[in-house]
Amino acid sequence: MQNQSAGHMKTHFFKVVQTVAQHGSFSEAAAILGSSQSNISYAIKEVEDFFEKRLFIRSRTGCTLTPEGKVINQTLGNIMATLEQLKKMGSAAA
Repeated sequence: MQNQSAGHMKTHFFKVVQTVAQHGSFSEAAAILGSSQSNISYAIKEVEDFFEKRLFIRSRTGCTLTPEGKVINQTLGNIMATLEQLKKMGSAAA
């Protein structure tokens, strides 16, 4: 069952998941995105709560995607690419 508090997922959180996955580190993702590590952790928790799946295996040396996290991350990438296409279509029509 989906968490009601996560009913409205922010697309920025998708970018956070992708950046953490790509770099294997919350702190590196924070630096790249110009954010704090606590904001990155919050975004990841929101996405995990939304999907009711743990996305990352965390360790002292970084993090890696869980099997479910790999599928979700790939799907989020597809969603972000589609959103970019829609933005371009919208700006071309204006």
